[in-house]
Amino acid sequence: MKQIPSACPVRSERPLSKAADIAYIRLGRKNLESASAYYQDFGLDVMEKKEGRILFRGNSSDLPCWSLEKADRDFLIGLGIYIHSSEDFENLKSIPNAEFKQNGRINSFPCVTLFDPSGLPVDVIYIPEERIRIPKKSREGLWNSPGKSPRANLPRPYDSKPAKIIRLGHAVFLKQEFLKNASWYCETFGMIPSDIQILPESKEPVIVFLRFDRGDILSDHHSIVIASGIADSLEHCAFELEDLDEVARGREWLLGRGHRPGWGIGRHLLGSQIFDYHRDPSGMLVEHYADGDKFDSSVPTGIHLINRKSLYQWGEDMPKDFLDTSLSLRKLSELCKGILSGKQISIPTLMELKKVAEVSPRTWIKY
Repeated sequence: MKQIPSACPVRSERPLSKAADIAYIRLGRKNLESASAYYQDFGLDVMEKKEGRILFRGNSSDLPCWSLEKADRDFLIGLGIYIHSSEDFENLKSIPNAEFKQNGRINSFPCVTLFDPSGLPVDVIYIPEERIRIPKKSREGLWNSPGKSPRANLPRPYDSKPAKIIRLGHAVFLKQEFLKNASWYCETFGMIPSDIQILPESKEPVIVFLRFDRGDILSDHHSIVIASGIADSLEHCAFELEDLDEVARGREWLLGRGHRPGWGIGRHLLGSQIFDYHRDPSGMLVEHYADGDKFDSSVPTGIHLINRKSLYQWGEDMPKDFLDTSLSLRKLSELCKGILSGKQISIPTLMELKKVAEVSPRTWIKY
């Protein structure tokens, strides 16, 4: 690999804390009822409905992982992160501009709100480790394989219903200042870069997959992903399902209900998960996935070139509109605001990233 000319995000030797997992995402939505109906079809369970806010949960927890909040536009409000160490929690409370809430924001646990370099509110929730349930496979041993038939004389009946979501797995954020934001998550929460993708010509790093440092305890290959973008925004969120069968069932249900597909089914290269993407009523991508990589803290950071083929091992060809490379008036406005406010934005990097995203790896396919 040619030497990388720019600094990459790295694991911090002395982070302010070591966080444990992503907790929730907060979204503003103009039409709460439409969004709520969609996410029930997607597989989330409503756990609380109040005027102006609906909370959802997965099947592995009685804590909310998804908050839809009434707003005059569709946008990302913030995210939540779990932390198990009371000492680390106290350290974060002392950060300038940190906002402490004894009774939490969307659950009853104390939380402190920090702001990442893009200004996004990040709620850090202090919660005992034993309070987090570990999901168990409900169909362990019921998969036949060559020479082994644990499901002998047991047909697998088809039942049409929404996918059974286990938990919120990860969120992907586009940031105008890639390195500054990625480094902040490493230094503040002790996150480890699992893999970094760089541009083929300039070798500039543009995507980092971050996992939580749990020591010997396995952590998702990525819980937060930071990517270079024209505007600060949420690119997509992903929810873990039990297996491929559940991913396919979720797809069948959503398509049957007339919802818009995104891309899938396929298997990613970095993280290895089997994926299936859909678009919610606002057009935002949301992902069902299963069989993702799990790493402990010993696995070093990988460096890879980025192109469309680097995003998947197999599956349907990526739809032309999956990577949003359009330059809308809103994006131009956000870009100008970022430049005028003094943000370190590299236009050549954004242009090379746009060029790479528009080249299909399957040139024999004509759109």
